[in-house]
Amino acid sequence: MALFFAISCLFFFVPTAESLGLVATRAVDHEAWQRLQVLGRISDTDDGTLQRTFLSLGSRRAMTTVESWMLRAGLDTWVDEVGNVHGRIEGAGCTGQHVLIFGSHLDTVKDAGKYDGALGIIVGIAALKALVLDSFTEEAPVPCSLQLVAFSDEEGVRFSSTFLGSRALVGTLPYTVIKARDEEGHTFLEVLRHNGFKGTLDSIKTANISDALSSYVEVHIEQGPVLQQRKQFASPVVGISGQTRLLFTVHGTQGHAGTVPMTERKDALAASANIIHTIEKYCRQTVLNASEDTLLVCTVGDVRVWPGSSNVIPSTTNFTVDIRSRSDSVRNAVVEHLIQYAQHVCQARGLIFSFDRTHDAPAVNCDKKILDSLAESILHVTSELIDARTGTDKTISQFWDDTGLINMKDTKPWRALTSGAGHDALAISQTCPIGMLFVRCKDGISHSPLEQSTPEDVAFAGRVLLNFLTSNGAHHSAL
Repeated sequence: MALFFAISCLFFFVPTAESLGLVATRAVDHEAWQRLQVLGRISDTDDGTLQRTFLSLGSRRAMTTVESWMLRAGLDTWVDEVGNVHGRIEGAGCTGQHVLIFGSHLDTVKDAGKYDGALGIIVGIAALKALVLDSFTEEAPVPCSLQLVAFSDEEGVRFSSTFLGSRALVGTLPYTVIKARDEEGHTFLEVLRHNGFKGTLDSIKTANISDALSSYVEVHIEQGPVLQQRKQFASPVVGISGQTRLLFTVHGTQGHAGTVPMTERKDALAASANIIHTIEKYCRQTVLNASEDTLLVCTVGDVRVWPGSSNVIPSTTNFTVDIRSRSDSVRNAVVEHLIQYAQHVCQARGLIFSFDRTHDAPAVNCDKKILDSLAESILHVTSELIDARTGTDKTISQFWDDTGLINMKDTKPWRALTSGAGHDALAISQTCPIGMLFVRCKDGISHSPLEQSTPEDVAFAGRVLLNFLTSNGAHHSAL
């Protein structure tokens, strides 16, 4: 009901093609892609790689940059007590406090690309800028409150727990995160205080705006090559796979590499290698035996060995296990099997095994009404651009040459995709309906410096988001 109320209020505002044309071309078609290049150069490192972890120096610079762009776009802007950057337009036609929010995350993985996360923030700023410049007048005020959020942490690199920013937003940040420490031994609260925030349990609670949320929409690059293969710019997302993150710890006995007989060793690394090999083997076999909808993937992404010397038998290993599936029952069954297997291996070798379940998120479906609305926006923007190519707007016509645009009407761009990766939308889905828009990127590569979306890809995403936010009553009648 809240979703219907918030978005249906957009019925009262129908911007004309003439009023949006020039601003959309400037702010959405060009500015967004250029700003992604600027943001992609803001990093914690000075070696040319991109890395921004929770409230790092690079992250703080990125926050300041994004906040300045929000202010220049005419948004009311602030930073909450966990570092999320907010930009908002107050609605004039709705009663109550419900708000449609959209956005993505500012943090990155190590050696990242410049589009994952940042794309959803930057096209959001561009869309709101076009909306403010063209519509925020006494004659045509923005009817409903719209709020863009640049989340401080989604990847979970610094504290090995994902969605810190979005979970704080909806009041589901677990106490285990509060106690967690980064590699330097600093706790979550200490990092907050070091960066000028209050850093208390009570202050963190002030970031919770779950009662005000009507719906959430996230624009994100696709983590796969499907859109490129279809020669499509974008597609709505039907759902997000569930995810479990585990930290396995194996304790053995440290010893001299040259003196301890092989039969007497309690080698933590050897046991871990056995377990890791079985994780891949078991998950591959499970996929072969499961239905296509399962989409099971298992990854060991971080292995640490103590003491880590070539002439010392390792006494301790820690390694992460990431398990994802569209089927929660399959994911949970795999998790339990792998834990039991690890316990069996360690017991047989005389080792001690323990594990922490650092993250759990169930699979979720995107809201069908939002999905349909995004699909209609894709079709609308496609038609507009096709018409522009044969019209008098030569700038738009030239900009979209050689992009396969003409074929999009016949290739059903509304055919929804499934996300195998976690997103802030996953955390927010516990509070309100969600929707996602996947944007084409080269070869579907993400979490890599090879990430690449063209200016056309970015512009199309911005136009679709703008259309979604400003569509007429017929467009949103189902909502």
